Amino acid sequence: MNSCQICGKKPVSGFNKPHSLHRTKKTVKPNLQKSAGSIVCTRCLRSNYKKRASEEA
Repeated sequence: MNSCQICGKKPVSGFNKPHSLHRTKKTVKPNLQKSAGSIVCTRCLRSNYKKRASEEA
């Protein structure tokens, strides 16, 4: 599976645990987007955009 090329965020595994306490496996995947030819999570995409905006001003 892919991961973010800036922060290295990748899918993590855990459990769904309802009121009956019957646990089942789940995977939580980061929101990865292609931006300028690289795969970046939305958190890094947003923070990088803010850095660029502050540099221009």
